[in-house]
Formats: sequence, C-alpha cells, structure tokens
Amino acid sequence: MAKNIKDQAKESFFWTALFQVFEFVLRFGSSIVLARILFPEDFGLMGLTSIAIQFARRLTNFGLTSVLVQLKEIKDDHYHTVFWMNFGLLTVVAGIVYFSAPFYAGFFGEPQLLPIMQLIAFDFILKSFASVPQSILRRNMKFKEANMAHTIGKMTMIITTIILAVMGYGVWSLVFGTLAGSFLQRAAVIRFALKVSDWRPRFRFKMWALKDTFSFGAWLYINAFVGYGINKVDYFFIGKFMGAAQLGFYERAFDLMSLPRKRLVRKINTVAFATYSRIQDDGERLIRGLLRVTSYLSIVTYPLMIWLFFAAPAFIILLYGEKWAFSILPLQIMCVSGLVDSFTLIFHPLLKARGLIGNSVRRDMIYLTILTACVLGSIFYIGGIEGVAWGIVVASFIRLSLMVSLTIRHLPLSLWKFVLAQKSAMVYGGFQIGVLYLFQEGAKPYFAVESLNMLVSVSALSLLTVFGSHMIIRFKDVDNVFQEFFGDLKKFSRKLPVLKRLSFLHGK
Repeated sequence: MAKNIKDQAKESFFWTALFQVFEFVLRFGSSIVLARILFPEDFGLMGLTSIAIQFARRLTNFGLTSVLVQLKEIKDDHYHTVFWMNFGLLTVVAGIVYFSAPFYAGFFGEPQLLPIMQLIAFDFILKSFASVPQSILRRNMKFKEANMAHTIGKMTMIITTIILAVMGYGVWSLVFGTLAGSFLQRAAVIRFALKVSDWRPRFRFKMWALKDTFSFGAWLYINAFVGYGINKVDYFFIGKFMGAAQLGFYERAFDLMSLPRKRLVRKINTVAFATYSRIQDDGERLIRGLLRVTSYLSIVTYPLMIWLFFAAPAFIILLYGEKWAFSILPLQIMCVSGLVDSFTLIFHPLLKARGLIGNSVRRDMIYLTILTACVLGSIFYIGGIEGVAWGIVVASFIRLSLMVSLTIRHLPLSLWKFVLAQKSAMVYGGFQIGVLYLFQEGAKPYFAVESLNMLVSVSALSLLTVFGSHMIIRFKDVDNVFQEFFGDLKKFSRKLPVLKRLSFLHGK
C-alpha cells in the first residue's frame, strides 16, 4: 500500500511536471508576443479585473471540492450535495459580479472595467459544472488527465488572445482569450472525469453530507479570503494610489518572479495534498515527504531565481521591449521573495491534509496584517513600485518563519532538518552569486547589462557554475536526487506513447 501510494505520487509529479514545462513554454512565448503588441495599461486593466474576480471566487470557496479529496471515506451523496451547493453559490456570485461592476469601475475611475467584468461574470456558471469532476480526478490521482485539461485550456486561451491582439482588440483580446480557455478546460475536465467515474449529477442534497464537508471546509473558506488578501493587497493599493500603468509594470515583474511558484510549486502542492491525505495519520512519513519536496525544489529554485536576478535587465529589454524598463528593478528585488515564498507554500498541503488548516489560517491572518502594513508603509515612505517590492521581501521572511514554527509544533520537524534539506542548493547558489557578480562588474566596460551578450553570458555561466560546483563538491544528497530522478524518469518515459518504441528506455 505504501509503495503503491509512493509510485502513484511519483507518476503524478512527473505528469504534472511534463505538462507544466510544455505550458510554461507556451505561456512564456505568448507573454513576449503580447507584451510587444499590447500596452502596460491593457495588462493593468486585467490586473484590476483580477482583484474583483478573485475576490468573488472566494465568496463561493467553502473548500468543499478539496474536502472531497481529503475525506477518508466518500459516498455519492457527498458528490451530489457539493455539486448543487457549488452551482447555487456560483450562480449567485455571477449575478453579484455583473451588477456590482458599475460601482467597481467608478471606484478606480476606469470605465472599461464595466463591460469586462460583466462579461467575465458568466465564467462562474461554467465553473460550477466542472468543480466536482475536478475533485474526482484528483482523488483518484488522475493528474495526467487533470493537467491535460488545464493545458488544453491554456493553449486555447493563448491562441485566441494572440489572434485577437494582432487584429487590434487590445485589452479585449485578453478577456475573450480567458473565456475561451476556461470553456475548453471545463469541458475537458468533465470528459476525463466521466472516464474515471460513473458519477453523474442527480438532484440529491443531503444535510449530513453537507455537514461532513462543511466542518473542514469552513476553515478553507476563511483561508480563501485570507489567501486572496495576501495575493492582491499589493495590486489593490498600487492600482488605487499609482494607477493602471504602474500596476502594469508591477504585474509584469510579479508575474515573472512568480513563474516557478505558479507553474511548479502550486501544481506540486495539488499532487502533494492528495498524497498527504492518504497518509495523514503518519507524522514521520509526512515530514519525510516534505523534506524530499524541499530538497527537489531547492535544486531547481535557487539557481533559477539567482539567474533571473542577474539576467533581469537584458531579459526585460530584449524580450519585452524598452517600454517595460520600469519592471526591471522590482523584478530583481522580488527574486528574493520568490525564492522564500516557494518554500513557504509547500507547507500548506501538509498542514491541510493533517487537519491543521485552522492553525495555518490564523498564521496567514497575522501575515496578511504584516503584509498590508509593509505595502502601505513602502508606498508612503519609500515610494514607487520598487518600495512595494521591498515590502514584499520583508513580509515573505516573516511568513516562512510562521509556517515553519507551526509545523515544528505539531509534527516531528526541526528547523535544522528543513535548512539541511536545502544545504546543497545554498552552497551552489553562493558560488553562482559570486561568479555572476564578479563577471558583471568586470564586463561593464565591454557591454551593457541589458545587452544580448550579457544575457547569453549570464545564462551560460549560471549553468557552468552550478554543475561545476557539484562536480567539485559532490554533495551525496544531490547525487541521490539525480539518480532517483533519472531512474524514475526512465520508467515514466516508457509510458509516453512517443517514446515507447525507443530501445534504450527498455535497457536494450
């Protein structure tokens, strides 16, 4: 049983990683194209829209679909009850978004927000039909299908958005692209779920089933609003006090910094939650899983964020254009918070699966208060989006300390074990920082930091330094990680239709 769970988790991680790499390439390429066609104001308007839409999503997020994954025993009545509860809540919220749009647009002084929000409101109704099928896929560890549906939606969104942007639709290309992608993703989720389970929605609503899901989901509901505040408090105050253009610059920097967190950590957490839920009563195994995730994540995140810090000037100017130059410094500052937040987030699925969601939410409330103070203080006392970026960095360290202390209190984890899991990446990262800093300082008389030569040099030196450091120091834990990774990758590759016939995968 334990081996079966471990194998399922590994396969789920690999499928998730595969689709995320593919999706990252699509998303990154499209972001370059759209940044050159559209303007910061267009992205700023969508940023303001996202503040309202994500808040509205929290109004319906009682965590009921997560409970369908976490429950040890589940019946069809749980599925039916959650389906109709979600349908009713999401329909009501769609109406709230539609009719409140004029007031929201007036608050920010942006008339275009009115039709944008009223159109996107209909996406809530679409979401209600796919919420339970999504839970069915996750509960059955069908992450290949879940990620495939997500990728189908993203591809549709990207293609639609680029076509409309080229045709001159401006911000509306982002709006229609979002809706088209959402529709295709929901349809794919439903289709895949029908192959996994014979469950079909019937008009059955049981109070005992609602009680089973609501007791755990109540804390998730509160957590949804707290998480929303954490994700959007900076957007809100920048949009209010600095305007849509500055929010557009900040959003570009924040989005680049968040790529590892969005594309990798959050997807890993989805798999981790389903896995941890199956072993929720075994504290030792939970911590071993957490430390393994920490070790894997550090090997990827440290070199990536260090590279992004030094490559940011050339990266922004060459790929997005001169008009995005104001995003460079905030991006460099927030590389620190991006690194810290990546490790903070991996505690959430562990605590949620263990049933410590209430404790986690209370600490996030403390963090939200600190984050709000940091953002407002940086706006009024430091100034600019660079000041906000510094406030985000300070708050991120506080949040990580809150999550670590909570886990140590309830599970057999020590701070030293958590740090030790990152030791190798920290040492290699130290060498990477030293080499890149010395190179940039020495190369300034010869070519500019925003030049193509600098971008190529920083990228090549990052790879050489990290791998060179490993070849010299040779940390055993890194060797073990790579051996396990490539061994599992070889097994996983045999399940890919394109690679099944390659003889070297079968040891021939």
